[in-house]
Amino acid sequence: MAADLGELLVPFMPTIRVPKTGDRVYKSECAFSFDSPESEGGLYVCMNTFLGFGREHVERHYRKTGQSVYMHLKRHVKE
Repeated sequence: MAADLGELLVPFMPTIRVPKTGDRVYKSECAFSFDSPESEGGLYVCMNTFLGFGREHVERHYRKTGQSVYMHLKRHVKE
């Protein structure tokens, strides 16, 4: 499975950045709405700009930037 995932990511490697010291990673709330990792759809973080997006805003960001690799953050709160 991990080898398959690595092979899928190879064409996109030039667009993926690793956060460096001083880079802000917006992983707690969507840039356009109030979606968060605790929301039903979770939060998608762009692996180039490090902006967070709710499910309904990811496609708009993809069309604007062409960036197609996002990290999906989803938290399940247990009582």
